[in-house]
Amino acid sequence: MRRSHKFVLPAVLAAGLLATPALLTSPASASSTTTASSMSLTLTGGSCEALARRFLCSVSFSGGVAPIAIRWFVNGGNVPSFNDRTFVGIGCQPGFSVPIRAVISDATGASVQFSTSPICRSGNP
Repeated sequence: MRRSHKFVLPAVLAAGLLATPALLTSPASASSTTTASSMSLTLTGGSCEALARRFLCSVSFSGGVAPIAIRWFVNGGNVPSFNDRTFVGIGCQPGFSVPIRAVISDATGASVQFSTSPICRSGNP
């Protein structure tokens, strides 16, 4: 009786591989079917809305090869607490222009960026 169990598992595995030959293809051949244009990193949107003493900024993108990194720069300096976020709130001093930049990069080294220099508003939102 035990002998039949030894033959059942290999037979089931062989039948499964024969039924799904795609499992036998190498990862290199599977990845070659994807086009470079479908994987290219593209900035699809970016905005900063001015409120009282604050900007609400967002970026959106498509494509890219994981891992994707997002780096936010305010007044030329990176803000580590904003890293890898698509939406951030940035405090500001009323009446001053604030250079804001988001750089999005992927594992291949491709990058896109959103930048703006809105003027901070005073008063109520």
